[in-house]
Amino acid sequence: MAEGLDAYEWKITNRVKETHNVYTYILAPSSKSQKFLFELGQFVMLGVFLRRPTASGKMEESFVQRAYSIASSPLKENLELTIKDEKPYGYINPKTGKADGFAPYFFEQIKIGDIIRLKPDLHSDHFMSKIAKGVEKDIVYWSGSNGAESAHSLIQFMEDTKDQELKLILLYSNPNLYYLEDNSINVIYYDWLIDKTKKLDNFKVVFTFTKDKEIPNSDHPNLEFRKGRFFLSEAGTPEKTLSKYHAKVDDCFNPICGSSAFINGTTRLPDGKIVKGKGIMQNLMEMEGVKSGKIDKEQFYLQQVVE
Repeated sequence: MAEGLDAYEWKITNRVKETHNVYTYILAPSSKSQKFLFELGQFVMLGVFLRRPTASGKMEESFVQRAYSIASSPLKENLELTIKDEKPYGYINPKTGKADGFAPYFFEQIKIGDIIRLKPDLHSDHFMSKIAKGVEKDIVYWSGSNGAESAHSLIQFMEDTKDQELKLILLYSNPNLYYLEDNSINVIYYDWLIDKTKKLDNFKVVFTFTKDKEIPNSDHPNLEFRKGRFFLSEAGTPEKTLSKYHAKVDDCFNPICGSSAFINGTTRLPDGKIVKGKGIMQNLMEMEGVKSGKIDKEQFYLQQVVE
């Protein structure tokens, strides 16, 4: 082990490009003693030494850690982490005079065959703990554009166990289907998810695009596309989105994964002011009458509103 008793050494065995700025890394334990168990919905702290620039122009090396949701089934031998480029290469934080980004330097410096350090989160009350324990099996998973990793893990688990009692509807929100600069797919796992809808009777995905005016058509009952935001119809009127896709709203469990803006409508303006609105949680409870015990969340950073 490394960095204490709860850190493990794993080797990068492959890297898969998901979008123009997202890669999935496939990892294997460096030895049998480095293997650890995890549950659906848990995350790991990934730690590596990275060289990053400072305001003076020099490169400074330091040990950097970031938390990532595990994107693979607990029953798989390998572990998958999907990493998105969160800040531009070379960005310098004006307060510290140093680069505080992670992904662009990880993409550049960490190669297949390298050893990285993983520190598993072993808290038992994570946002999918009821699913992991088998308490909830009828799932409607609400995902922002960078929140589908745990759903990816669950879908793999459904394949591994062939448990037909497990049912999943993934409501997956993204700004655009295509990355505007090169017209490439801009949705993490897009082709993979479509493939799984055609192979699993107990899985359905609803892609929604908040900025696209044109969306694909679907000829499969487990695959749908929609425009706009959740809980708003295409005409801009209030919509009971959960009821639209699930017949019994009282029966399903609703894990939500995404930014503060996505989950509870909380955003940060460029001047630092916090603005509170309504997100998925409030709409589920107020519009659809879902009990709080049927909702859980994995919340990321405050999303900044850009004028």
